Amino acid sequence: MTEQIPRFSIKPKIPNWTDGAQWINWKRHEEFLRAQSKWKPHQVDSVAEESLRIICKTKPIQRLEFQCRGLVVGYVQSGKTANFTAVAARAADVGYRLIVVLSGIHDSLRNQTQKRLNRELVSVGVNWTTLTSESEDFQTPAIANGFDGAGTVLVVAKKTVPILRRINQWIIDLEGQLENIPVLLIDDEADQASINTKGNRKDPSVDDEPEVDSRDPSITNSLIRDTLQRIPRATYIAYTATPFANILIDPDAVDRAVGADLFPKDFVVQLPRPEGYIGTEELFGVAAVGRDVMRAVAENDVRSLKTKRKKKGAPLVIDSEEGLPQSLCDAVLMFVVIGAIRLLRNQTKMPHTMLVHVSHKQVDQIRIGSAIQQHIKGWRDHERVVPGSLRQMLSSALTDLGMVDLPAVRDIVLDEAMINLSRVQVVVLNSLTGEELGYDEKPGCQLIAVGGNRLSRGLTLEGLTVAYFLRTTTMADSLLQMARWYGFRAGYDDLIRIWTTEGIAQWFVELALVEESLRDSITAMNRAGRRPDEMAIKMRSHSDLLLTSKNKSKMLEVSSRSWSGENPQTILFPLRRPDILEHNTGLTAALLTAHTPTQEAYGGSLVHDVPAVRIEEFLRSFIVHDDTLAFRGDLIADWISERTTVGELTSWTIFVANPSRDRQVLLGTRSFGLVHRSLTGAESIGILIDPRHEGVDLHGGPDFYRTGQNYNARAMRQTRPSSHGLLMIYPLDPQPLQAQVRTVIGIALSFPKTSDESQSFVVNRGVNRE
Repeated sequence: MTEQIPRFSIKPKIPNWTDGAQWINWKRHEEFLRAQSKWKPHQVDSVAEESLRIICKTKPIQRLEFQCRGLVVGYVQSGKTANFTAVAARAADVGYRLIVVLSGIHDSLRNQTQKRLNRELVSVGVNWTTLTSESEDFQTPAIANGFDGAGTVLVVAKKTVPILRRINQWIIDLEGQLENIPVLLIDDEADQASINTKGNRKDPSVDDEPEVDSRDPSITNSLIRDTLQRIPRATYIAYTATPFANILIDPDAVDRAVGADLFPKDFVVQLPRPEGYIGTEELFGVAAVGRDVMRAVAENDVRSLKTKRKKKGAPLVIDSEEGLPQSLCDAVLMFVVIGAIRLLRNQTKMPHTMLVHVSHKQVDQIRIGSAIQQHIKGWRDHERVVPGSLRQMLSSALTDLGMVDLPAVRDIVLDEAMINLSRVQVVVLNSLTGEELGYDEKPGCQLIAVGGNRLSRGLTLEGLTVAYFLRTTTMADSLLQMARWYGFRAGYDDLIRIWTTEGIAQWFVELALVEESLRDSITAMNRAGRRPDEMAIKMRSHSDLLLTSKNKSKMLEVSSRSWSGENPQTILFPLRRPDILEHNTGLTAALLTAHTPTQEAYGGSLVHDVPAVRIEEFLRSFIVHDDTLAFRGDLIADWISERTTVGELTSWTIFVANPSRDRQVLLGTRSFGLVHRSLTGAESIGILIDPRHEGVDLHGGPDFYRTGQNYNARAMRQTRPSSHGLLMIYPLDPQPLQAQVRTVIGIALSFPKTSDESQSFVVNRGVNRE
């Protein structure tokens, strides 16, 4: 038998514009990483692969002019800095001359980023010039155009208005001199400050409508956009773990003064979950089952930490005589015990941190930090008066810790905990105190970090085990960013404990599902080969929280469209367009050539185990009538692609109706009988499918779902495994349809119940979903 060559063949590898690059800086950076004990070989391999993937998605640098917009989505505290450091190394190797990293809005994060890039990139690389230092942000260079002989110029800057104005003015001064200076702008924490929360000024020469209520874009957004538009060859890559606001930017937004907005029209890349990463799924999702992480904070304790102002001008006080609620005392004592366990596990030169995040008010943070210090001093003083009292409290904390592997007998752990209490330092992180974490100066510190906004983004709390978290918000992205307990906890992931309220904990449980849905949708878009401006990224909504603030989500549209448990079918046909009908016939013939039905049953022919991607390709290319609303092949294909990322609809059966009739049509390598259907309108039929056909591939067949003369199609769909879909093809007789073609192809699908059936989703209403 001659082997058939399927139409749906694997595409050959497409050359990348980066092929042939001499990866000098990347290789030196790679060597640096491999020399670090904390980097495992496969982790470096992953950074290598992902950084190359991102660079390849940017526009070829050889073009005389281009503007590229991309988005990289990571996990909170998961190594985004490692990725953009590698991307920067590769960017230098392919020819970028200026790399600007916008690193948050606080000095602490900018300084931390600068230090890391100096260590891992500049000091090991080739021909780098830095215009910023570990202690000094961007200042306008004495010689504006000093690129000759400077190699790759690096700027690590805060994303604040004064700094961005300096950078923007520098670029303005260089206007006309940047033709040979390709620029990469990396925007870390890109959903913070960068999003336009105001308006866009119309161009009266283009827009016919009068300018009404038009406002300037927000200042930070405006400065970034203006800087980019002044650079002939510019790539902008946004990095964030909470990209809701970035995805909801208007794709078509243009301001007459500062140009196009920052929508990631060219690409969105989802970084893989790193091995050993502890995130929402591990602490609050399905993977959290069996973990003893959560500790509930009672409402009375929450109220005792809330400040009250008795009257205008009166000082703020804690509504509690004890100063600290018992739950916070318990958390501090457990932190001391956990620190002792880590020390006895030989984690002696590693920082150990506790997070206390209760209020955004600096006066609260200072007061709570002082109260913790006073309690620690009080416990030690009381121990001198009543020997054994402190040991008893630490013993209770060790019991409350639960079942963990102790590195020594209980008494030795308690001995170490008694000593460890004296090592504990309390640091209040805000602009009033001016304190810093200082991990480099204190590598083995036992640190309680009390703070608010400075702890909410980017800043890494090294060795974090205990968190006391009562900060509420109305937005999912803010809540995820404030959760500093995410990250890598090798050797002590069993010691993570979180004190919070039942309500906040439940928010995080649902956030695990929100994150999963978002990442599935990004994966589906990339698998479909679509750009972000061609296919809307669906984001599961949260029942209690906004995904992001309202002024960042003006393009938000709620969409609950799911085909779970449904049976979409074509009943309206473009009968006056023989070219379209012949296209669909040829498309069907190609599919049946690649996957030829061989099993005859129930008035038709079947072929099993067809990959979902073949069904998606078929549906995307199948052309329906312009007035069809219920059956949109491209949208259904997108949905199928999304479901396959969670293990649903991965395997398909194709059923071709094949009645015993003299009138037949050749589809692929064999003939099929034509199905008779009558017109009920100018171009429509009543019902396409035979009800029994939805059960042709189910155990027991359609007769199992038969009652008298009727078939229960709904029961068939409910019984169908979530991993299996059914495509039914009906080659219709063209004569009763008054069509001048060989056949009219009708198609239908039988979908099982899937896990998204009752969920509400959010999409960007400005994205072209055709």
